[in-house]
Amino acid sequence: MSDPTGPARRRRIAGEGKPAVPAAKPSARKVPARAAAAKKAATQKPAVVPPAKAAPTVKAPRPPKVSKPASDKRSHPDLRWSAPAALVAVAVLVLGIVLTVQGYRHVHGAGERLDDAREQATAAAASAVETVFTYKYTELDKHLSASTAIMTPSFAKTFKKYEPALQEAAQQRSVQMQSVVGDAAAMPCGDECSTTKMDVLVFYDQARLTSDSKTPTVFSNRASVSMVKTDDGWLVNDIRAR
Repeated sequence: MSDPTGPARRRRIAGEGKPAVPAAKPSARKVPARAAAAKKAATQKPAVVPPAKAAPTVKAPRPPKVSKPASDKRSHPDLRWSAPAALVAVAVLVLGIVLTVQGYRHVHGAGERLDDAREQATAAAASAVETVFTYKYTELDKHLSASTAIMTPSFAKTFKKYEPALQEAAQQRSVQMQSVVGDAAAMPCGDECSTTKMDVLVFYDQARLTSDSKTPTVFSNRASVSMVKTDDGWLVNDIRAR
């Protein structure tokens, strides 16, 4: 059985000393981890941290408006204002009715006045035609006076210019003329109608008797007679054969 101490004994016998044991290196002093981190942080420059962006503000939804119950003042109108408004409405209605009636009366009255003017002018024109176109060669002066009496001064002056020629022709042939109106009516006037001026269309027959014949000759004629209302009544202002 081998002796574990044999090699060492032999070395002692041989005069060898114990093998040199290398000197142990001094072990580094352990520094706690927290202290090392603190030291490192102190030596390093502080890192610049960019400012964090502000989060967008979100407006909170407004609470729905709660309608207040209508008070008695709103639900029931103030009689101090409703009463005058009702009176104004009634007044406007009455005024409208009055104006409508007045307008109707005005239009209706104007129509009646125009109808009366037509009738008067038509009757005066028919009578004037019988007077002007009825004469006898022995009574021409009387005819001239009666004719100009129903004419306006301006037309009477024009009529007198033709009187000498009429007297000469009537006396040469002993002319006797009798005119009878068969029909007469006021002519349409459109927007120019007036109660003081009127044109009347007159249809009349003339029976002429001369020294050359023993029986009269009858002619049918028509004329447009312009009538004008004056203080002396309706007068002839012009006569034109049609």
